[in-house]
Amino acid sequence: MMTIFDPSVQHRIMVCVTPQKSCERLIQRGAARASELGGEFCVVYVNKSQDLGRDLKEHKILLELFEMAKGLGGTVSILAGNKVYHTLAEYARNNRITHIIVGKSLRSAFDAQKNGEVINPLIRAVEKNGILVEVVE
Repeated sequence: MMTIFDPSVQHRIMVCVTPQKSCERLIQRGAARASELGGEFCVVYVNKSQDLGRDLKEHKILLELFEMAKGLGGTVSILAGNKVYHTLAEYARNNRITHIIVGKSLRSAFDAQKNGEVINPLIRAVEKNGILVEVVE
């Protein structure tokens, strides 16, 4: 999936969200970073389920996050993929993203091991492309 960015913009910030109210701080950070750098930002959610329509109805918070992003001048993309870090890395490369903002996972080590970690594999996948990843506590 491609997002339409202004081709003259050098800094493209991708904010990764999940359907949690705490992701508001990530969107605010992305909007601020875009403003500081004179760039643009997008908010991205990766949907792993097959039924996207049902998933969105169940995630009112996600819709609120999207509205917030749009209100701050960002764009929104919903991606589909089973491996979240791979889907995010591919999107970042395809859209010439320069910065990625993610939240530190609050999941237990057991849960991360069982369901797969996202942040470290994402960092490894994009660092060779010179994309900076900022992990927000």
